[in-house]
Amino acid sequence: MAREEIYRFRCSNCPNCFTYRESIPKKIPGAFLEFGKRYCQGGKKTRGFKPRDPKIYPPSWCPKLKCPVEYRIYAYKDVNAWYLHRLLQAKGLLNTPNGHEFAVRSDGHTALSARNFWKEVKFKSASEVLGVPIYDDEVIEIDDGLRPCFFHMEDGTVKVLLRFQSDKARENQYVEQTAPKEDE
Repeated sequence: MAREEIYRFRCSNCPNCFTYRESIPKKIPGAFLEFGKRYCQGGKKTRGFKPRDPKIYPPSWCPKLKCPVEYRIYAYKDVNAWYLHRLLQAKGLLNTPNGHEFAVRSDGHTALSARNFWKEVKFKSASEVLGVPIYDDEVIEIDDGLRPCFFHMEDGTVKVLLRFQSDKARENQYVEQTAPKEDE
């Protein structure tokens, strides 16, 4: 069985990070490009990496980095989507969550990165870690601006979710599921 692990984002995976390889220096808005130096074009201007900046991981000044980290909790968008999932589950057809049947139920900020959140939920419940009630079959997104990580609640445990279409889920409208009122 493969180990579920969340790795830190590396600048080499970012499309805005590059190393200048031309032998002739070049001036562009925000920087003077020199051979062999690393630059980031993520913000409005190109910015060069300093010698004290991390060599592999994003520096604290990274324009894409969100501080504090955002979290979103996705739930089934309505009762019909929840019921369809239950019917498929009863027939033995397990489907992994996708964004088409989910909508954002709650969002906020946390001081934990996705990796730290994953370490914390091994000892505490996800509700205790985030301070928000989280129920089974909900998806948690921890977004640091570089790479969002998704977690799925199954039977009170949190599992890493490899693929989830969060852009589709954000388009959906969440319908609050309330119990029917009894006639008095």
